[in-house]
Parts: sequence; C-alpha cells; structure tokens
Amino acid sequence: MGMKEQVESILLLGGDEIKIRDLCKFFSMPVERILQILEELKKERFDTGINIEIDQEIVYLITNPRCGEIVNLYFKQDIKPKKLSNAALETLSIIAYRQPITKSEIEAVRGVSTDRVIQTLEERKFIRICGKKETTGRPNLYEITDKFLGYLGISAVEELPQYEDMKEKLNGSNENK
Repeated sequence: MGMKEQVESILLLGGDEIKIRDLCKFFSMPVERILQILEELKKERFDTGINIEIDQEIVYLITNPRCGEIVNLYFKQDIKPKKLSNAALETLSIIAYRQPITKSEIEAVRGVSTDRVIQTLEERKFIRICGKKETTGRPNLYEITDKFLGYLGISAVEELPQYEDMKEKLNGSNENK
C-alpha cells in the first residue's frame, strides 16, 4: 500500500477535517511532502464523486460540486439541509461576485457588521481565507469554496446567474473608487 492510499484512507475515516501537521507528525514527513501528496490526491480525485479540499492547515473530503444537485435531491427526501439565513446568503453573494474580498469591503456593501456571519460561513466551510490584501493591516481576503458551490448544485462560479455581467459591473465600480 502506497503513501497516497494510506493518506486517503485516513482522510476518509478522519471525520470532518484532518490537520496537516498531524499527518506530518504521524508519517514523520515534512509539510512540503505531505502537501505534495495531498495535491496529487486532489488532482486524481477531481473527476470523482469525492474531492479533497485543502484549506490552510486542514484537509477534508467534500462531494464533487458537479454532484451537488443529485446529492441535494437525495438528501432532501429525509433531511432538509440546514438553511442559510438571509444575512449569510447576502454575504455569500457578495463574496461570490467580488472575490477575493475583505471583511471591511463586504461590510461596506452590506452596511452592517459581518463578524458572526463570516465566522459561521467559515465553520460551515462555505468560505475560506485565500490570502491577505496588500494594504494597511493586511486584512484577510475571502473566497467561496467548492462546498458552497455543491450546496447550490453548481460546479463553478460562472454558473451563477449573470456572473460575467455582474463581475464586470462590480469590477468597473471598483475601478471608479
């Protein structure tokens, strides 16, 4: 059994998420090597029903966003997925159409604080930090995840309603500021 298969087995049975440093410690390997293995697994699993998501210090399995619609239909039979609040949907929409975006930029659009909403969306793995903005304070930049796309039953942000038109308008309004 190869290293990739061993890591993949641990991911399957590991629950919601596995810390990358725990894999490094267990296999006595540097983080670069574990990340290389995880990236290889992620590429290999891309066209399967289960994908691998690497998010900073953790790794976890998700359903392929292209299977989102069928997964939602199947589970709607017995269990309704936890609905998102209007504030969460509004915040996700802003992030989806303007990503990468900072919390203060989201708050400027919404006109209210988004601390709790962003925390909840991060906990549900619908958004993630994708970097730091090169400005004073170096605030976090947020983007949506494949898990959120799967929740919507789509596989790419370009499938969002009028994505290209909206993205162009929003980028145009940012340039005017």
